[in-house]
Amino acid sequence: MKRPFLTLLLALSTVIAAHAQFSDLLQFAQTQQSLSLYTYKGFVEAAYGAGVGHYQANKLEITTSHGVTNGNIFAGIGAGIDILKTDTDHSDTRWEEGMDLSDNAYMVPLFLDFRYMGKGAVSAFVDCKAGVSFLVNDAYITIDDGIIDNDVSFYLSCGVGVRFALGAKSAFNVGINYSLISQRYYGYDDYYYYSRYDGISLHSIGISAGFEW
Repeated sequence: MKRPFLTLLLALSTVIAAHAQFSDLLQFAQTQQSLSLYTYKGFVEAAYGAGVGHYQANKLEITTSHGVTNGNIFAGIGAGIDILKTDTDHSDTRWEEGMDLSDNAYMVPLFLDFRYMGKGAVSAFVDCKAGVSFLVNDAYITIDDGIIDNDVSFYLSCGVGVRFALGAKSAFNVGINYSLISQRYYGYDDYYYYSRYDGISLHSIGISAGFEW
């Protein structure tokens, strides 16, 4: 009577141990599969936008973003270079003597990038970049009848468009882009030394093209 009982107990122990090992292997496989869903992806884009609103600046922008995808979703970080050409009706005033003035602004945006991408040979995408932009000019930037000089600005750039697949991971993108940069503004006139510190927003709407891999 004891031998069958011991045999049954040994068999039961073996089954329990095997089940524990199988559970560990299954959990490891699920973890590896979950990690494999996150894959590296990079973008490089160029965009041109025409200034809209009271304070206007046309903008040429080149950016690159790097991060991971999980299905249709991309999340990453990026940087770029912006060249702004401001709309100005500027004439030097007496209090500006000796100031270095320019109607070209050079800025470096640093941002988080979130993107939704469709699948297939031709699909849609939605992209949004948000962060800060650094003015790298030494000169004051003339715009309208005043100047801007804020070293750090809020940066936002969002777009929608069409994605053309070129391979398993690569694609060419074209889209419509909206961009926002906030700045500090100084007003002045020819007769009195005065300034005002108003936060202004530079809006632009244009087109973009990019490559992803």
